[in-house]
Amino acid sequence: METMPHAKEESENIIAHSVNVFDRPSAIFAAVVLGFAGTGVAMGMPLLVGSMAKSLGFSEQQLGWLASSDMAGLFFGSILAALLVTRINRRVLAAAGLLLVMLGNYASTQNPDLLALIWCRLSAGIGAGICYSTCTASLAGSHNTARTFSILLFVLVLMNAFIFYIFPIIEGKWGVNGLFMFYLLEAAPILLVLPWLPRRCIDAGDEVVLDDETEGPSSHLHVPKVLPRLCLAAVFSFYLLVGAYWAFIERAGAAANIAPTLISGTLTWAQLFSISGTAVTIWLARRFGQSKPLLFALLLMVVTMLVLAGKVDKATFVFSVFSFSFFWIFIDVFQLGTLSNIDHSGRYAALVPAFQGIGQAVAPTLAGTLLSYQLGYSSVMVMCALASAVALLIYGYVYRELLRVSPDIADKD
Repeated sequence: METMPHAKEESENIIAHSVNVFDRPSAIFAAVVLGFAGTGVAMGMPLLVGSMAKSLGFSEQQLGWLASSDMAGLFFGSILAALLVTRINRRVLAAAGLLLVMLGNYASTQNPDLLALIWCRLSAGIGAGICYSTCTASLAGSHNTARTFSILLFVLVLMNAFIFYIFPIIEGKWGVNGLFMFYLLEAAPILLVLPWLPRRCIDAGDEVVLDDETEGPSSHLHVPKVLPRLCLAAVFSFYLLVGAYWAFIERAGAAANIAPTLISGTLTWAQLFSISGTAVTIWLARRFGQSKPLLFALLLMVVTMLVLAGKVDKATFVFSVFSFSFFWIFIDVFQLGTLSNIDHSGRYAALVPAFQGIGQAVAPTLAGTLLSYQLGYSSVMVMCALASAVALLIYGYVYRELLRVSPDIADKD
């Protein structure tokens, strides 16, 4: 009987140790920096597509294939990482992803032909997907995930604003090969911080035990399994919008004879403006829960796409880019939060990068096909509006069902 308190104390020490491992500033820093390699190509896609058009002379449909190759790689890399992240040393996994990013981008500078370049972009995308999923898996092990993911989003937005500032300068001097080399040189130094990344998530010293208040049989077992799966379908639908809009918004602006400096400047400042979205989401979640602001944001995204479908000029271009950039982060936060409220185990949230990746992979090809039939950029924006509308309807159904079966989860912050 004397051993029981000691066993309990030892268990508490193990849990405290796990929190210290994943909450260490060095571990958070390493994971966030690793995220650079995982999201850089996706966020820089508009300027990368434009640069490939100028330097390599591909058609709109071919540009869609190339953009889809990067995003398909992100999907396959995320799936691969999700299968391996609990089984092997995460430092080794991250290093493999970084090496693929570096090799894929270097090979892209040596292979200007379409088919070869598609394979190079696919390889680089797989590496990026591995890096991104390993990053999110490491941050998910921290004690305060809301804080750590806010740090990730904040830093990535700043990094992406820098990308939009520096890419026109690089592209002007070295063409698209300069952009490929940027991604290579961005990934290389990240290898130096991998020793700070926690090796594994399930070890005697790394096990994370959930509190009874956040996970219990009475609070979650009665939620239908179809609801988190529908949320993942909504993530896919929303990222059809993201993939199509983000791949071709620079081309749409150029087709409307908007000055390149205004295009790049708008994209840069919109990224900085979107930082405010992280603060607004926290305030809205505390006041209204997560579902209501998510539905409202998706509705506003539908309106934004329809405005741009009506006419592309300086005013609508600037409006759409700022609105899209703000609500993109806004919606991402609430999508992850909704899934986490439904399933605190994190199994479904871990699949979000894969569904984002496949959505972004399919979308540019769909948009490029519409453009190949001479339907214009308005058709792409209508497609984006429909994709957001489908996500809105799915989350509306999920919210209604949660109100019926578990109101506390439906309006949880």
